[in-house]
Amino acid sequence: MVAVSQPASDDNERRVAPRTRTLKRAKILFNNRFSTFDCTVRNISATGALLMMDQAVPLPKVFEIRIGDDEAVHRAKLVYRRDSFVGIHFLDGVEEVGEAGSGQDAPVMPSESLRIHQRPLPPVLAAQLPWTRR
Repeated sequence: MVAVSQPASDDNERRVAPRTRTLKRAKILFNNRFSTFDCTVRNISATGALLMMDQAVPLPKVFEIRIGDDEAVHRAKLVYRRDSFVGIHFLDGVEEVGEAGSGQDAPVMPSESLRIHQRPLPPVLAAQLPWTRR
């Protein structure tokens, strides 16, 4: 009698949405879209994607990604990284980039929410500045 292996059950599958195999180029955007890294999308779903990229490239925890030739930009977070594979989760819907692609309406990242508040200089310090002397 020959033992026949049963296909593994899908109990180990933790994904919410099914993934579709693909091979598309993509760009990771961060630092107000001034910094970019190239990568390859290996599979994608409505909730995330598997990327391939050089393992020496540092990635922020939250970034934006533009996949293929689309003008659409997705906000994403880093879920895991193993060797050259990077798992990401999409944080929200798709943002359409304007014709100029300036990114001025880019969503504010938590690290970018710091603001500089204007306060008057202390009188002792202001007296030492040449343009404030009378």
